[in-house]
Amino acid sequence: MKLILRLSMCLLCLLKPAFALEVTHKMSTSIGVFDACEQSLIYRFYGDKDYDIKTTLHTTGVFGTLYSFRAMYHAVGTYQKQNFKPQDYFYEAHSAFHDRTKEIVYKDGVPQYRISTKDKSKRKDKIVVDEKYDSAIDLLSTFALLTEQVIRQNNCDMERYSFNGKKYTLSTVKSRGKEKIKTPYFAGKALKCEYHLEVLDDADAGFLLTKDVPIYFWVLRDEKSDAPFVAKIVVESTPFGKLESLTTEIEVKK
Repeated sequence: MKLILRLSMCLLCLLKPAFALEVTHKMSTSIGVFDACEQSLIYRFYGDKDYDIKTTLHTTGVFGTLYSFRAMYHAVGTYQKQNFKPQDYFYEAHSAFHDRTKEIVYKDGVPQYRISTKDKSKRKDKIVVDEKYDSAIDLLSTFALLTEQVIRQNNCDMERYSFNGKKYTLSTVKSRGKEKIKTPYFAGKALKCEYHLEVLDDADAGFLLTKDVPIYFWVLRDEKSDAPFVAKIVVESTPFGKLESLTTEIEVKK
């Protein structure tokens, strides 16, 4: 009897294999004629159940000289189809002036507390969720949801509310067809997407970006694993000029 059960479980696993994927991007960003920063982006999905997404960045070149800055953003949670539930979001940043951290603690996907530090001061604030945006998740989890959708459906049409512990935002993403691209690092026929980020109740919020400024990004597929990765990001107009971010290297683990 035990043997039959084991064989049955093995057959089920063959019929529906566990889905596990980890993709690491190494990226370089320029603004205008200047190098601006280098960053990494890692997304992980485990067994059709858990997700983990993390990004780090540090300023370089002229920007690094004028404003030394490094930061890390990290979100983990669970998902089933489009039902993403964050478990924890953590952010830390270091500049020449301040050290900051922020953590959002969730219960069953609902934010409970915001724990913030600035240099040596620390505070913990209870979060009261606005009922209008009760399905909002953190922005990194929104990107995880978008990535999972691209993996499954090969499109980026999405509208989703996000919450950073204080403000709500609306991410609107549209597929703009397929387009051949060529960078110094990657080339191919890419899925082109247009992204807008709106800070709700404060339409003019944002320094480099506002809701009226589109962010375009191009998604290629790794030839060996078929895993999607962002090859190129462009913002045509910022106060400092055109912003372009290129993926210089990827690593895929399945």
